[in-house]
Amino acid sequence: MKLRIHGDSLRLRLNRSDVKQFLETGIRTESIHFGSGTTLTYTLETSSQLTEMEAQYGQDCIRVLLPLSLAQEWAGSDQISLSLDRVENSGPSLLIEKDFKCLHGDESNPDPNHIPSKLGRSLA
Repeated sequence: MKLRIHGDSLRLRLNRSDVKQFLETGIRTESIHFGSGTTLTYTLETSSQLTEMEAQYGQDCIRVLLPLSLAQEWAGSDQISLSLDRVENSGPSLLIEKDFKCLHGDESNPDPNHIPSKLGRSLA
């Protein structure tokens, strides 16, 4: 799972194995370790208590939470992305995407976990 932070927006991109794990367990977690012994963790999680996507930050962890039904529908379908646009100062805008194989890029080191594109073109 890849994390991109840009301004007041967060984007998570999940490859095939990430989506499978998320669908089966309701959570996908990654971490980045810093030389100072600290770790930043980021997660995509389901919640049966929510009615819309939300992001939380605390204790060196970025948590992106999805309502359970929305998460199951997205992860179990051909739907490419989920998004939530926020007004300024009300939390980050969110974009959750399936990471498709790029059809025009460098294929000298292909990633077998990319989700194959059914459209015959790049979705980036």
